[in-house]
Amino acid sequence: MFAGWTFLVGLFRASNTKRKPSLWKVFSLGCFYGLMIEFLQFVVPTNRSPETLDFVADALGALFAIFVLHFLFKSMFSTDKANTA
Repeated sequence: MFAGWTFLVGLFRASNTKRKPSLWKVFSLGCFYGLMIEFLQFVVPTNRSPETLDFVADALGALFAIFVLHFLFKSMFSTDKANTA
């Protein structure tokens, strides 16, 4: 889930800026979102409990999306520079 969410956020940021977005910011946002979910599971009285490995899985999913975005943006934005030169 976090890989898909992070991938879509990265594409959204790239479409709004027309340049390669900072992938570290996108990754940090994904990790922060996962951390907040785990914190809310601790605070809100439900039948869910926070798990460290859940956060690790969220971060790994976000990291996977960042790798995919890196190679996608590398090919997208390198062709733009070649067309303008």
